[in-house]
Amino acid sequence: MRRLLASLLLACALSTAAGARSDKTLAYTRETVWPTAVRFLVVDEKVKVTDKDGDAGYVLFELKDEGKTYRGSLEVMTVVKDKRTSVKFVLQIADRPEWMEVAMLNRLERKLRSELGSPSPSPVTPAPSEPKPPEPPAETK
Repeated sequence: MRRLLASLLLACALSTAAGARSDKTLAYTRETVWPTAVRFLVVDEKVKVTDKDGDAGYVLFELKDEGKTYRGSLEVMTVVKDKRTSVKFVLQIADRPEWMEVAMLNRLERKLRSELGSPSPSPVTPAPSEPKPPEPPAETK
């Protein structure tokens, strides 16, 4: 019975890792990061790009690891939250653990920061101004 339970738990853990999908949101514009993201995959990560579409914002690639080839995808999309435009990266590598995707996204962020500088700061919301006290009535003579 314990062996069956252990097998079921292992199967669940493996299926979760196989369906991993990681994301990261940064305060850049999609137009700015697209060329850097594609170059990062090809030059830095040494993956083989099998398809890409800059207008749709996706790259399909093959990653070689431990003598095997794994399919992957990177989506680059614009998101707006609280009137602030950012870019969201969604990375998925089939049959690889989530930590590999997270590590790759962290390396991508470092490359973006080194080439493009820090992301734009959040917009400053002005503090509410203090209401002016009413002026005393003018004296009449």
